[in-house]
Amino acid sequence: MSRGLRSSAAWTAVLAAVLSSCAVGPDYEAPSVELEASFKNAGFDAPPPEGSWWSLFDDGELNRLIRMADRQGPSVQAALARYDLARADLGLARVDAFPAVTGDGYARRQSDSGNRNFSAGTYNDYRAALNLSWEIDLWGRVRRQVGAAEAGMEAAGYDYQGAVLSLRGEVARAYFSLRFADAEIALLEETANLRGEARRLMKARFEGGASSRIDYERAVTEHESVLAELAQLRAQRGRFENALAALVGTDPSGFRMGGGATPSIPRVPSAVPSDLLRRRPDIAAAERRLASASETIGLVVASFLPRISIAAEGGVQSLRTSDLFNGGSQLWSLGPEIQLPTFQGGALGQNKNKAEAAYREALANYRDALLQAVRETEDSLLDARELANASGSRRRGAASAETAAGLIRKRFIGGATDYFEVVDAERTSLAEQRAALQVDLARALAATRLVQALGGGWQR
Repeated sequence: MSRGLRSSAAWTAVLAAVLSSCAVGPDYEAPSVELEASFKNAGFDAPPPEGSWWSLFDDGELNRLIRMADRQGPSVQAALARYDLARADLGLARVDAFPAVTGDGYARRQSDSGNRNFSAGTYNDYRAALNLSWEIDLWGRVRRQVGAAEAGMEAAGYDYQGAVLSLRGEVARAYFSLRFADAEIALLEETANLRGEARRLMKARFEGGASSRIDYERAVTEHESVLAELAQLRAQRGRFENALAALVGTDPSGFRMGGGATPSIPRVPSAVPSDLLRRRPDIAAAERRLASASETIGLVVASFLPRISIAAEGGVQSLRTSDLFNGGSQLWSLGPEIQLPTFQGGALGQNKNKAEAAYREALANYRDALLQAVRETEDSLLDARELANASGSRRRGAASAETAAGLIRKRFIGGATDYFEVVDAERTSLAEQRAALQVDLARALAATRLVQALGGGWQR
């Protein structure tokens, strides 16, 4: 390489380094949003030990289902694919930061038009060359492009984490619903047996003349009513089972869940620090999309300005293969190229308006995500506290109703009351026991919602 060429290349490299040190457009700063030190529905208590949050429910079958969902849940697999797509987009965005090198070559025989001033007639033409093009990142266009893609990839990563958290919560909710349906089915089956015995007893008494037909028909009505509710509850239980199969990525036709006990409900702490909200995947994803929108503004601003590239070419070209690698066949070129945005009908200005509007939307979405997180956490803490109180009251009420039903049943057998009072007492007892189960299910669901509201648990 000649001294002049080396000097030109050196000055070009220095110029590229100097000019690439600036970037137009706003530099992103994460928004500062003030949060209360703790939630109004609680004051801090000792948190549970760190680990998988679903283990707090002490249920091996739930642990197994969540592991299955993590491995093969369709929603998680789709979120992971979107993350991989965002990673590929980032890789493509980074390509412009490096020189692009292409090669070309040909060997052809051609004939020029005879109606031209200079015609060589028919001849051979051979060429082999390398071409280089490198954009000087004069206004930070490439860096803004990479920054936007990087923030987008990070947002997709948080979306994946959010999908995992959401799927685990859905599995837990479907599982709890199924298990409490099992408990309610067992209760109704026991009640159906008692009502069946009462039906047979009232039939014998009616046929023996010891009771009226009204009492017998009432016994039939109560028995059939419980059988109908039992059939409806079994259908609902089957839907919970099918939902679980779909969530964990298994064909519902071959998925079976045996009976089991209701899971234990963990004690929710009386308070959690509000800064736990900042680890929620949806909030983190919203903040990263805000960063991407900010970088896009700079990318659009750079489109207003000239784009300067360094272009280089080197190779050989000859009319004969024997001369192709002679010194005289060498060709090369090196120099800057510039693209100037001229008239585009106002497209540049509208693109800038569009980018700024997208940033404002992303900022509003971020603030909304944070406020919704606070609301969800407050609701879950409130539910957990009040439902715990309701559970104690329901259980005491159910125990008293069951005791009263037993006493009235004895009075009926002794002839001290009629069957109507027995039916009314048993109906009340059944309703109270089912209500107690429903409150405990609501407690389990509230604990799961709190886990999700805090991004995976209530420990720091």
